[in-house]
Formats: sequence, structure tokens, C-alpha cells
Amino acid sequence: SAQAFRHLPPIRAPFFGVRRLVAMGKQKAAKPQKSKGGGDDAETISAVREVQDKLEELNAQADQLKVNLRRAEIETQRSNLTIKELEALPAETKMYRQVGKMFLLQPKPDLETHLRGNAALKSVEAQQMKQALAKLGEQANSEANSLKELLGAEKMEQTFGPKFGAGYRAGAGNKAPQ
Repeated sequence: SAQAFRHLPPIRAPFFGVRRLVAMGKQKAAKPQKSKGGGDDAETISAVREVQDKLEELNAQADQLKVNLRRAEIETQRSNLTIKELEALPAETKMYRQVGKMFLLQPKPDLETHLRGNAALKSVEAQQMKQALAKLGEQANSEANSLKELLGAEKMEQTFGPKFGAGYRAGAGNKAPQ
């Protein structure tokens, strides 16, 4: 039963209970378990592999979104801090804006407008990325439910522990510590 899944590479998943589910599966998979009447068919193994691939893909997407989200937040903060520094300077001060490898002379109001626009744009992008990350979390929970349906509640509990057995529903507020 569980030995049929041992040859599969470990599942990596990005969110709450799913990450815990994967971690617990790695622990339990090391111990051989006796089969109770009949092995797993190739169809089930193939379906589990598909779910695993989907979880890995979702994890990669979530990691990329987190990196981009962090960059957007840093850029927003950088623009806001620069605006604060510019407020103290007189309007006649020569100011330059970097464009690629060169610097262009810009009037203070134009530079402030550019920085405010950039901060607003990056802030909106960050909000969109947070929403996309939440959607990825929902998809990962859906995949965890699919895995539970494929394996069945008993096998899920045997493989991943009692937290993910019969009473577990991914996305139902069951959040495991990371």
C-alpha cells in the first residue's frame, strides 16, 4: 500500500496544512508498512503523481510571487522615503533621475510626481500579487483534497498522520504550524 508510493519523489507544497501534510508524509514514508489486501494500481499511482506535480508547480509559482511581492514592497518603500527626503530640499535644487545608465536633470515637481506614481503603481501590484498568492493557496488546498480523495481517508491517515485522516478537510480552517 504505502510502499507503492515510496518510489515517488517527495511532495513539496507551499501552504498551511499542505506543507505539514507533505512533511508528515516524508516522515511516515520511511517506515515500511504492511499491505492489507491488494496493492495500488498504476492508475492511482499515476493520479498521485499528477497531484504531486501540480503541487510542485503551485509551490514554484508561489515562491516566484513572493519574490516579486517583496520587490514591489521594497520599491514602494524606496519611493516613499525618497519623496520624504525631497520635501526638505528647496525647489531650485538640481535633481537628477536615473534612466538606465544615465542621469537626467529633472525639475523637483516632475521628480516627485514620478516617485508618487511609481509608489502607487508598485503598491497596486503588491495587492494584486497578494490576491494571486491567496488563490494559489486555495488551489493547493484543492489539490490536497484531491490527494485525500485518491488515497482515501484511512490511507491518508496512515501515510500522513491522524491530522489528515477522516476528519481533515483542507481549506476548512485546519492550519498546521509551518
